Amino acid sequence: MKRFYFFFLTVLIALQMTAQSLQRVAPEQVGIDSHRLKYADEAIEKAIADKTIPGAVLAVVRNGKMAYIKAYGNKRVFPNTEPMTVNTIFDMASCSKAMSTAICTHILIERGKLRLLDPVSLYIPGFKDWSSEDGKEKKVIRIADLLTHTSGLPPYAPVKDLEEKYGSPNPDGLIEYIAGCKRDFKPQTDFQYSCLNYITLQHIIEKISGRSLREFARENIFNVLGMDHTDYLPCKRNEAGHWINTTSAYWASPNSIPGNGSAITEKNSKKRHLKKDTNERIDKSVADDWHSLIAPTEKQTDGSVLCGQVHDPLARIMNGGVSGNAGVFSCAEDIAILCAALQNDGEWNGHRILSPLAVKAMRTVPRATATLGRTLGWDNFSPYASNNGDYFSPDTYGHTGYTGTSIVIDPMNNTSVILLTNAVHPEDKHSVVRLRSLVANAVAASIVGNEKLTIYTDHYYKRILQFQDEPAINSQDIIMLGNSLTENGGDWATRFGKKNVRNRGISGDIVMGVYDRLNLILLGHPEKLFLLIGINDVSHNLSTDSIAKMITTTVERIQRESPETKLYLQSLLPINESFGRYKALTGKTEMVPAINKKLEVIAREHHINFINLFPLFTEKGKSILRTELTGDGLHLNEDGYKIWVKELKKEL
Repeated sequence: MKRFYFFFLTVLIALQMTAQSLQRVAPEQVGIDSHRLKYADEAIEKAIADKTIPGAVLAVVRNGKMAYIKAYGNKRVFPNTEPMTVNTIFDMASCSKAMSTAICTHILIERGKLRLLDPVSLYIPGFKDWSSEDGKEKKVIRIADLLTHTSGLPPYAPVKDLEEKYGSPNPDGLIEYIAGCKRDFKPQTDFQYSCLNYITLQHIIEKISGRSLREFARENIFNVLGMDHTDYLPCKRNEAGHWINTTSAYWASPNSIPGNGSAITEKNSKKRHLKKDTNERIDKSVADDWHSLIAPTEKQTDGSVLCGQVHDPLARIMNGGVSGNAGVFSCAEDIAILCAALQNDGEWNGHRILSPLAVKAMRTVPRATATLGRTLGWDNFSPYASNNGDYFSPDTYGHTGYTGTSIVIDPMNNTSVILLTNAVHPEDKHSVVRLRSLVANAVAASIVGNEKLTIYTDHYYKRILQFQDEPAINSQDIIMLGNSLTENGGDWATRFGKKNVRNRGISGDIVMGVYDRLNLILLGHPEKLFLLIGINDVSHNLSTDSIAKMITTTVERIQRESPETKLYLQSLLPINESFGRYKALTGKTEMVPAINKKLEVIAREHHINFINLFPLFTEKGKSILRTELTGDGLHLNEDGYKIWVKELKKEL
């Protein structure tokens, strides 16, 4: 019985630990204006057009929910082209410092293994503190100094010289260099961003925990939160001099090794097999080619392209891919979970990585270095913090990565902005500093409320998200656009016997609801578009003139933004008040033919096709929907759809 209970408990824990994505919502459902977010799209698309970046992924997290996620451009442009996807995995570069090394450091502090005031020399024998040139003044370099980049350590190290001296990889040789190299200034008197600070922290984390940084971060951060596509990827040069990975990524297979060649534990093994079976985010095909999800970075002198091998030279050459300053690979969805956890005082989905006070400390600039702008792991207002933009609150903190990655977290507005690019692909010759600020500003400006913006129904936004997840509309597509009459038609492609027919109906939609979502359609410049909208506007007590005017505005936008699309304006269908189902339509029967007369004029004046469906559904000599074609006086049954399809087939 005890064995069964233990097995059951193990399975239950494993299932609980299975990754769960953030709830995805439309921007308006968390107080963000999606129309204003378009300016972020435009900034990114301009950077792609200017060839500053090959592509990008933008994610916006608000109130613990994924308010926006979108892929742009390509993830690879050399030697072939591959489109960017929202699940693309990026070399996070220096974002690794904040995402992993800093959090690991605070975990050890929480557990009583480490103090911010501890001297670095306590953990690294021979580590040299600062002293004046005449030797009369000395000052200890402490853990807090490493976290805030106020230690005085040089920004970087001479990689080529170190490789010649120690060989590659050689983490011990690198830490030996750091321990004895020249200190540039007295600790806490200045700020100097230094990769050596976080490589030193890595060494301390590994010494205290007895685990590699890869293992410790996996066990205490990534696994806990279910960040299944986040990992350090060990690498080395092969005999031909090409960079290769020495172990598979965590997401590649349930049998992949999570840390430096050591065998995975039985608990982790069971958990990972369960993940494989239960989590759709793990693609079976990835096991054979796990690099396929990764955005490549820089082309090498031998013609190869780094893809899964960290771009940073110190991390790659001296630390073999697992490094305190760089080396984490991750995707927008995983980073969004981490941001949500930090916004929720260190806990997400019932799993905690840090205490609330640790999170607060990590995002706060210490008093000792209050004018320098760096927190205990992140950036608040140093010269490197321009990715925060101009509008987010003064409490905003974040980090950037050299490859083009950026994380911005505003605790006051409960909003995070994740912008991932591989700007160093295929060549390292562009800067994304300005782009990050432009995107942050556009996102911040789109926040127009703390609660849901009740512009449309929850179903409306649910359908919008469904549309966004479908393949983009193209110039061969035929669009059925409207309200519940269209949505309830289901698979219009099957009805017409044509694969390229797309259902873009939303139950309860109104004319301006269609207008507001036209951008999801017109960017693809579809071949044909059949529009039927207006009956819900009738139920909202709008006049025939106002409804006709809004439909005119919609027609003109379609013609303006996609002139090659052949537009068909369909008449409203009749209603039958005798069912008594829709009180808001009481007394509105004769409004329908009046609106249809105006629609016919609109079609004639705008030189578009008008399809008069109305007489096909009415009782003889009346304006009433035939009872045999409906079950509620408004919506059609299958016999009604057959009539509609037969009429539209004449235009196909």
